[in-house]
Amino acid sequence: MEELTAHIYASRVPAKTLPPYSATRCYWIGSAEAILLVDTGDGGEAGRAVLERDWEALGRPPLVGIVVTHYHLDHRGGAAWASGRWHAPVYLHPLDRARFAEGEGLAWEAPPASLTVGEVEVTLFHAPGHTPGQVNVWVPDDRVLLAGDNVLGNSTVVIHPPDGDLGQYLVTLERLSALKPDIIGPGHGDLVRNAATYLHYYLDHRRERNRQILALLDDGPKSAEELARIIYRNVLPAEHMALGVAMVEGHLAWCQALGWVAPDGERYRRV
Repeated sequence: MEELTAHIYASRVPAKTLPPYSATRCYWIGSAEAILLVDTGDGGEAGRAVLERDWEALGRPPLVGIVVTHYHLDHRGGAAWASGRWHAPVYLHPLDRARFAEGEGLAWEAPPASLTVGEVEVTLFHAPGHTPGQVNVWVPDDRVLLAGDNVLGNSTVVIHPPDGDLGQYLVTLERLSALKPDIIGPGHGDLVRNAATYLHYYLDHRRERNRQILALLDDGPKSAEELARIIYRNVLPAEHMALGVAMVEGHLAWCQALGWVAPDGERYRRV
């Protein structure tokens, strides 16, 4: 367990659905009197054991709630177990609740705008982009942002339709930057302590990628796969190129929505 501030701690929760280096970051906010859990991992036995151990280390505080930042299994999968274990309500945005069919034995609640956890004031806000209903968590007194998968500690984020929307994501990044956090707790990877610089890099990276894609289309129509093989040829091995294609598709969908590109058979052309 890693201490962010006197009120916020991070658990590195292994997930059976992820490779070890991509363990889910889950967070505890509060004190010995009351605590809030943000994300739960995918519910695997190893992940449950880590959360149980870290809760014990925090002094076994009562849980006032569980915030699931978004519906992807590596964040929501342990929610039913955690809710039953600690008798706490689970909050998930309705737009993300609509993305999976089964209730999983839970009465999912819409997140409130704010929560008081002991002496700590916590703000919950809609931050779409990676998913339609992503929720981020802001602790103003500590200037800590828990960003779910809108920010990753060691890489950029995949924004892939239909879950992801690059236009929404860019607006969200601007909003996160405007908060001026000191620390960002990402959904995966290392804690981000140079938050302002990191968010500026995220925004610049997306804008530069858009410029690169449009410049390549100025030379003639290309498919998402053709673009990805040019852009990521020295970055991704061939067996992982599907990830590059997914990222390019996210950019193309946004550029198409803005009228900058148009489909041309299986390719895209510059408008």
